[in-house]
Amino acid sequence: MAFTMEQEVFDRLKEECVSALKTRSVSRADELINTLMDTEGVIIHCPYHHFIVPATLLTMAALEKYKKEDELREWLELAETRAKAVPGGVCGNMGNCGSSVGAGIFLSVYTSASPLSVENWKWANELTGHCLLRVASFGGPRCCKRTCYLSLWEAIPYVNEKLGLSIKFDEALICKYSDHNMECLKENCPFYKNNLRNSADGMPIIVPGQMLPKKDPSKDCACQYEPVDIEGAECYIQWLKDNGSFVKRDEPICEAQVDKKIIEFTAETDGYLSHRIENGDYFRAGSVIGTIKSKKY
Repeated sequence: MAFTMEQEVFDRLKEECVSALKTRSVSRADELINTLMDTEGVIIHCPYHHFIVPATLLTMAALEKYKKEDELREWLELAETRAKAVPGGVCGNMGNCGSSVGAGIFLSVYTSASPLSVENWKWANELTGHCLLRVASFGGPRCCKRTCYLSLWEAIPYVNEKLGLSIKFDEALICKYSDHNMECLKENCPFYKNNLRNSADGMPIIVPGQMLPKKDPSKDCACQYEPVDIEGAECYIQWLKDNGSFVKRDEPICEAQVDKKIIEFTAETDGYLSHRIENGDYFRAGSVIGTIKSKKY
């Protein structure tokens, strides 16, 4: 059965945004998006989230730039019209998450982009692509809360750089909707309360007994698909990411040479990297070479 969107819910969402502008009651995008998600009529999974992402970003931009109420209302009306054109279930049915499209809608509305624009046309499409990759990195099934958070998390640094904004987002955000979502990824979601990255010790980076070697595009041999045995091998680390730097899931963080092959470690989640050993130090299978935490300690 198709989900029927009600205009009164869109109206409530817009009024929440205008109220935030008038009262200046929020200072971060995660605060506002949670307020919008709590709006009456917005359930766990529904197409209203396609509007919630651009509404959040537009309101935060309006707060920062001291825009007037009528200016924000005009932005929100345009974003609403465009968000309504993104159908429910577009993530699974068309491979195009509505939350990520919402980020593109924001940039398009904010910069007055059109199909004939040049640089901001590029930015809108590029931003949507970045958000889609971020959402996809954690896999399915769908979760409108997770995809909204991930899209904002990915979009904010991009729009801050391109548009000269300074919108803030809490990277240690804990989702409060997990208990109401039957498809929640639980420990595999970065916003879940029991995800190891959110613990005081962080998520440990543990060396396995075997790893596939880093692929060399210039070579096409079967050895690239044969696991490298780390047990008993002499492995010396070379960090690719600095201690304390922010890393994203699947991003290469360090490597080592084993039996003339390179093994590469990637981040299992998003967060701040903490080195346990230094460049050139020896490690073996079972070693904890570092941790990833949601907060920078």
